[in-house]
Amino acid sequence: MVQLYRYLNEKETLSFFIINSKELVEDMRQVHETSTTATAALGRLSTMASLMGSEIKNEKERIILKIQGDGPAGLLVSEINYKGDIRSYIQNPKIDIPSVEGKPKLDVGGFVGHNGNLVVTRDLGFGQPYNGYTELVNGEIAEDFAKYFYSSYQMPTVVSLGVLVDVDYSVKSAGGLFIQALPNYDDEDLDMLESALKDFPAISSLFVEEENPQAVIEKYFKEFNPKLVGVDERRYKCSCNREKIEKLIISLGDEEVKEILEEEGKVEIKCSYCNKMYEFSEDEVKEIYDNVK
Repeated sequence: MVQLYRYLNEKETLSFFIINSKELVEDMRQVHETSTTATAALGRLSTMASLMGSEIKNEKERIILKIQGDGPAGLLVSEINYKGDIRSYIQNPKIDIPSVEGKPKLDVGGFVGHNGNLVVTRDLGFGQPYNGYTELVNGEIAEDFAKYFYSSYQMPTVVSLGVLVDVDYSVKSAGGLFIQALPNYDDEDLDMLESALKDFPAISSLFVEEENPQAVIEKYFKEFNPKLVGVDERRYKCSCNREKIEKLIISLGDEEVKEILEEEGKVEIKCSYCNKMYEFSEDEVKEIYDNVK
């Protein structure tokens, strides 16, 4: 379990969200057995979902983040619910590409693709979900979300996301920082923020030595007199279960299910978010359909 820290500056004109997401991203990596660059890309998106989860207000609500670029990664998805549970998916988890030429930096932008779309879906649990769209800036994910927030809310926003992968492919460090101006901000706030960010390093580097999120806020944003207003728990946990998979089988339709049973003698469905395999015998499938008649 990891913790997201929420702060306000003294004037209550800026909100700060910060998380050390190493444990969460490592759990994600182990589930999907991602390549180095895939770990960095999906880890950044999962961290962003962690940061945005504080906007969820009711127990049925969830936020779904999707990025579809023109790079080899394919579709990336990360979802967070009211409990702070996060689950993620990447279309091509095993593919990898070389690091940025001349730099010890993973080429997340090249992996995701520089052209494509970012979609934020807010599903309140009733009615039609709300979708917000923006075109990708560069596929590096942090800059793409900064553009999304500015275009959607017309409020200055800072997004910093980072994942460091160790030589054994495990996650060495991961974290995220999200700062957003509130409606009552003024130019002085932005000037102070710009000055503070001049010396702000890559967020993942701050957590290599296990510097905690509170220490980061106190060190780099001390002049804002930040006050802690909340701590939220986050974890990588899929919400799939056998009942939901049964509903999926029903949605396939009689004909398709009949064909599967004739060919395989059973129905097997694997969850894309956690890779758990659900198996149903012919008798179990018959019982599922009998129960909905």
